[in-house]
Amino acid sequence: MDALEQCQIDEAITSPPWGQIGRAFTLGIISGACKLVLNVINTTSVENHDIWLKHVMNRELGRGLITISNHTTLVDDPGVISAITPWWYFWSEPQHHGMRWSMCAKEVCFKNDLLRQFFANGKVMPIVRGGGVDQPVMTTAANQVATGGWLHVFPEGRIMMTGKLGPFRWGVGKVVCDAKKASGGKDPIILPIFHSNMAAVLPLDTYMVRAGKQISVTIGEPLDLTDITCRCHQPGQDQQKVWKDITLRMHHAMSELQERCPGNPYQRENPPGKPGAASGSTTQSVGTDKATEAMDPRLDSRA
Repeated sequence: MDALEQCQIDEAITSPPWGQIGRAFTLGIISGACKLVLNVINTTSVENHDIWLKHVMNRELGRGLITISNHTTLVDDPGVISAITPWWYFWSEPQHHGMRWSMCAKEVCFKNDLLRQFFANGKVMPIVRGGGVDQPVMTTAANQVATGGWLHVFPEGRIMMTGKLGPFRWGVGKVVCDAKKASGGKDPIILPIFHSNMAAVLPLDTYMVRAGKQISVTIGEPLDLTDITCRCHQPGQDQQKVWKDITLRMHHAMSELQERCPGNPYQRENPPGKPGAASGSTTQSVGTDKATEAMDPRLDSRA
């Protein structure tokens, strides 16, 4: 694919169907609803909030940002993002264009034109499950980061029913390398965050939010990946190995955050073995300390 064709794809994916004002209203209203749920009828505490605000809102001009987090419910994004980011920042998107980009499965978030317009206005990009790491949207995501944008990803690629950190898909490693190349050699900031107890607010087998719960969010320090990213797009280097090494470093950092945070509950109100559980409700335990698991290359609903 040539540069002009990719540029046209980027424009089609990132343009707001309802215009910049429509995008601001979409971001502002949805984030306001999330704040009501997580900061008013429930309580959200944040550790190292200053690190979050510094890199989300006050980082060096033109420096890209990739935030990574665990994935436990359908509303982690925009929920957690909204709870810990000032509300005015969502409404002022037309002025700074700094709100996060994210990705969602095309067959879930873009299955009809109304949903397509809504999610596109909310700065969500469509990714194809099973489309692999070379699909055009991955390059679009890298290009947004390369020009100073913010991308939020769930490296696990799916909701983890156990609440524990699962294996990471190495598509995010490719995005890091491609963003560095497109920016002329500048590494993006990689910021890990870990949240706990979101499933107590919205279990997967209900659409009713719960009240009176305590959500915990821990912000980690930015990751130094320069010893790995120096191998990105270099002759003689196995690029898949580079992507995997980046992803493994991210997984290690997230595992350390998990150890510091309150545990996550099982993601359904009636887990397997509990009275009232559906007979088909089964899950597979996921190890978090095996390098081979942390390098799972498949893509699911999120990249």
